[in-house]
Amino acid sequence: MDNALYEKKVTCPVCKNEISVTKVKIKSIRIVSRDTDLCVNYEGVNPLLYEPIVCESCGYATLSDKFGEINAREIMNVRTQITSRWIKHSYAGERDIDKAIEAYKITLLNYQARDMNPSDIAKVCIRIAWLYRLKKDEKEKHFLQCALDAYNDTYYRETFSSGKLDEATCMYMIAELNRRLGNNSESIKWFSRLISSPEAKKNKALVEQARDIFMSMKEKMIKPEA
Repeated sequence: MDNALYEKKVTCPVCKNEISVTKVKIKSIRIVSRDTDLCVNYEGVNPLLYEPIVCESCGYATLSDKFGEINAREIMNVRTQITSRWIKHSYAGERDIDKAIEAYKITLLNYQARDMNPSDIAKVCIRIAWLYRLKKDEKEKHFLQCALDAYNDTYYRETFSSGKLDEATCMYMIAELNRRLGNNSESIKWFSRLISSPEAKKNKALVEQARDIFMSMKEKMIKPEA
């Protein structure tokens, strides 16, 4: 196994079996750049590949930051909708992009079975889109749209609180994903809303980036064709 990785044993909260989880050593993470939709690009091992935890015994899957956060009703839903059709398969060890995409899609099925918040769905969908981007695969657009739909639902249905997705970032993602999908008028509307909102004061770096994109879009719209 790659020296940048290590194994950790955890107990699945659904089936109670011990499972092996592969994680990336903090010292091995090297950030190269960030895309405008907040996708982080890494040199060497990509920790994005290892965010989903999948239980090989029952099919329970979640992003690592949500591993133990499941209630009795959700456990029943996972057992009924996921475990009942699960074919035992391990996602421990080194992952390539394709295996990571599989793990994220199983996580998405789990989140849907558990009826989790739109912000949780958005977090999974945007990561699948980023992985397809690494593959230069057109499926990226489908998952950008899925993420956009979930961020829209988040904005109108969820209450923003500390420790979770904040309102400014949610607005930014709605604006930027609309831009990437070619919905320029909708994108400009959301960038404008973010820049002029009280939330702008809470995340100055993000809003500066939003302002740069907004101004660039406006300039392109008014620039006469040669």
